[in-house]
Amino acid sequence: MKLNNEFTVNVPVEEVWNVLLDLERITPCLPGASLTQETGEREYDGAMKVKLGPVTQQYSGTVKIQEADESAHRAVLRADGKDARGQGTASATIISTLQDEGNGSTKVQVETDMQITGRAAQFGRGVQQQVSERLLQRFADCLEEEIQNGGASRGSSLAGAQPSTNGSGGGQAQSAQQGGGRQQDEVEALDLGEASRDAVMERIKPLVPLLAGAVALVFVLRLLRGGGKSSSPSSSAASFSRSGARGEFEARLRF
Repeated sequence: MKLNNEFTVNVPVEEVWNVLLDLERITPCLPGASLTQETGEREYDGAMKVKLGPVTQQYSGTVKIQEADESAHRAVLRADGKDARGQGTASATIISTLQDEGNGSTKVQVETDMQITGRAAQFGRGVQQQVSERLLQRFADCLEEEIQNGGASRGSSLAGAQPSTNGSGGGQAQSAQQGGGRQQDEVEALDLGEASRDAVMERIKPLVPLLAGAVALVFVLRLLRGGGKSSSPSSSAASFSRSGARGEFEARLRF
């Protein structure tokens, strides 16, 4: 499934480019995402926490920057993950292209080729498109704030980034594992149910007046049809009274 989005940030293109290539800085801007360890140049192990109704799913996998064309300001990111319970998989190739809009602003065009299995795949393309637009808008706001603050408010998002006090490599690895567990627990899950519900409501909102009019029309038609076939309680009582009087008069004549 392919999704296309774009957003604009009030930041010069070179600054946006440098931050987009720094996965540790941009990961906190992605709801539910966290990095656990660096495995290579611009390559990390990571996790994604997704909430769907009462169920929270934890995906673990890898993310890396496959291509980075600085002259064209075009980057290709690849992410692959699977549910910890084996109930689904997710993979995506994300192509981001930056365009200088002048006056210190940058347009970011994002093309996503995504494959999902499991419960998250129940949403159709239309809903997923709107959900991705909402999430990217949140990402854009966060990205702009991150660049303007110079990353001082967030620091590294890599789990276990704290330096080791004993100077041993084993201590650093242990710290990373413990820090990774704490960070994943603290990361707020991406609520797909809420995001998709809002997207669905946005899609049907223009139809609400039409639906209300249709319901009112059906109600009126039923009243009109019912009025021709049945009588009111007062008219029924009057008819019964007249029938009773006529029957009593005929009985007296026969007597």
